[in-house]
Amino acid sequence: MRRSGNLIEAVAELGNLKLAYTKACRAKPLSRDRLAFRCNLETRLIELGEALRTGSYVPGPYRFFTIHDPKERLISAAPFRDRVAQHALMNVLDPLFERVQIHHSYACRQGKGMKAAVLTAFHYSKSQAWFLKLDVRKYFDSIDHAVLASQVEHRIKDRSILAALFVIIESYETSPGRGLPIGNLTSQYFANHYLAGLDHYILEGLHISRYVRYMDDMILVADSKCQLRNAFIHIAAYAEQRLKLALKPPILNRTAAGIPFCGFLVKPHGIFLMEKTRRRFKDSQRALTRSFICGDLSPERYADRALASSSHLAIGRARRFRYAVYRQSFFGHEPG
Repeated sequence: MRRSGNLIEAVAELGNLKLAYTKACRAKPLSRDRLAFRCNLETRLIELGEALRTGSYVPGPYRFFTIHDPKERLISAAPFRDRVAQHALMNVLDPLFERVQIHHSYACRQGKGMKAAVLTAFHYSKSQAWFLKLDVRKYFDSIDHAVLASQVEHRIKDRSILAALFVIIESYETSPGRGLPIGNLTSQYFANHYLAGLDHYILEGLHISRYVRYMDDMILVADSKCQLRNAFIHIAAYAEQRLKLALKPPILNRTAAGIPFCGFLVKPHGIFLMEKTRRRFKDSQRALTRSFICGDLSPERYADRALASSSHLAIGRARRFRYAVYRQSFFGHEPG
């Protein structure tokens, strides 16, 4: 695939920066940081464009806070100026990252999403007897900066663009040379792109045609248990050797028993909402309502987010389900 160059002028163009500012405002509630940036807005956008164009752009410090969704996650909030810079970059770079993705990769992409991923897994479960569920241990914290930088450089040759992307990658780490901040727009693109080569290896190298991925959650479906068992061995080796990632213990079972995926239990005859997912959505709805009552959300924003949350509940109905059934030895007996 040819690398793309001469992109920095499109990124630093004032119209693109204004669009990036608008997008950053939509995703970020009104704050002192945003109000300060809005003062002399055009001057600040021109200065940001010049910093990106000359390679002198340096991200500011992150603000950290913890959420429970449902497990504890450390969120890294970038300064508003950096959010604008990330939108400006991805307005232009989105087609380059999109070009590498397979059709059935569903996280953080236009026209995709969790609901579509679950429905694809449901479609696959109807025709195949076995599934293999894989995900990466501490995925965002484990992404290797050098591997990611090499992947990005393989797609983009514009040195100014690369300088901005590299400084964003290096602005955060959970251990030396590893980790992406949860909360950055660029992190979503980087994390999705990081596994794109593995996607193609599974489809084209291992010839597993029924495969779906939502970020680091991967579902492989086939009629042969042996084929999936062998696929896991090759995938684990690829992840360790090429991506420096460790997979969690895999789940191998019959599709009739149900595929645990994105908070749902996917069976050939229906999609069921796990109890912990139902509780999480209810808690989310309560938090949204509190934010609206306190004036932190506009009526339009509240309606959009409430509708998005409700659409997930509409996929399936509440059902208790315990992962313990699946946490068997990968090479052990089949569960009853």
